[in-house]
Amino acid sequence: MPRAEWPLWTEKEIDSLSLGYLKDVLQCSEEYGTFVAVAFAHYLTGKVGLNPDNYPVFFRLIESGNKWVIDVLVGDRDPTKFLGTIQPNGFMLRECFRMLTDWKVGEAYPKALMIIDGLLTQCYEMPEEGYRLYPLTVTDLNNLGKHLDKSKDQMDPLNRSILSVLDRISGLIEPQKPMPSEEIKDVALQANNIRGKFLDMTKRMNEAIPDVILERGNYEEKQVKPNVPRIDV
Repeated sequence: MPRAEWPLWTEKEIDSLSLGYLKDVLQCSEEYGTFVAVAFAHYLTGKVGLNPDNYPVFFRLIESGNKWVIDVLVGDRDPTKFLGTIQPNGFMLRECFRMLTDWKVGEAYPKALMIIDGLLTQCYEMPEEGYRLYPLTVTDLNNLGKHLDKSKDQMDPLNRSILSVLDRISGLIEPQKPMPSEEIKDVALQANNIRGKFLDMTKRMNEAIPDVILERGNYEEKQVKPNVPRIDV
């Protein structure tokens, strides 16, 4: 092909093409893609590290829900402390609740939920401050509470983490505080309602959370194991 007829590629177009492939890899929808995602997680944790400039990329890896990827990210650390070095912000909280919404009950790798719940626990330690960062809704709370596992007791690590977040959010209403807005009041009451239905063995979760939100999945059925490609030399 004569040089004048060569395709003209800009750096922006090449970057966009590369990003498209990377996004596909992070879906972990097939074995080679998962292999690359695991290698990418190794690269980020071993060479780069989590920091305020790159945490959104880590969120995409968490969103994959793939246990091999998330195990690499967390390593031998406490998953509830994974995001503890990053100053929380509204973007982080919005992404957390989006993932909680997208994942059906039982569809999320438990360690991924622990990462998210750890951040929520940190953000809502002072519930008013957390609410200012991200004015969560009753629907957000339903999508958090749906991940409680009533087949296990409140001392189960994941249950304990979610219950802790709900307890702190319910603290948006306290006798010594001025009565909040209706939106905040609804959120606080629903947090207490979900928590109460879980702790009361005579109650069912669908007495607090709509059945449509409680639709179940199975994270093990969605897991795609990485396949190390064979290289012939």
